[in-house]
Amino acid sequence: MTSRVMPRRIAALACTAVALLGAPAAHAVLGEDASSIAGDEQRLGGVRRQAMALRAPVQTYEIALADGSSIRQFVTPGGVVFAVAWSTRFKPNLDALLGVHAAGYAAAASEAMRAPGIKRSVALAHGDLVVQSSMHLNTYVGMAYLRSLVPQGITVDVLR
Repeated sequence: MTSRVMPRRIAALACTAVALLGAPAAHAVLGEDASSIAGDEQRLGGVRRQAMALRAPVQTYEIALADGSSIRQFVTPGGVVFAVAWSTRFKPNLDALLGVHAAGYAAAASEAMRAPGIKRSVALAHGDLVVQSSMHLNTYVGMAYLRSLVPQGITVDVLR
């Protein structure tokens, strides 16, 4: 390889790395605007569809993945994601789903892990955030929601 080609390849690789690392992650994040749900579809490599409505003003979107996994996002009439639910074969990226609430979840989870025994199911509350999650035989099922954003008339039992 000539000495001129090598610097060009290194420069091209460096530009690609900067572009990829500097690109914002596109997700519909708990407590944030729902306009980015389409980004989840691409990021996860799934197919987005509007799911059955819970009740009139709440919109529910589901991203179905090729392996049978799904992520559901529940949106207030004002266009804010108030809850997310998952049924996946692999542990979901909760940092991406919870956004700024991930730190609160991590603190509550750390506290819960101090108790002895194997944890296959967890229900945590940290301020406004509630996370319920369980794992059994490579199946992860759970939901997270913000109490203050749950629309009136909607019970969290239907957020599955």
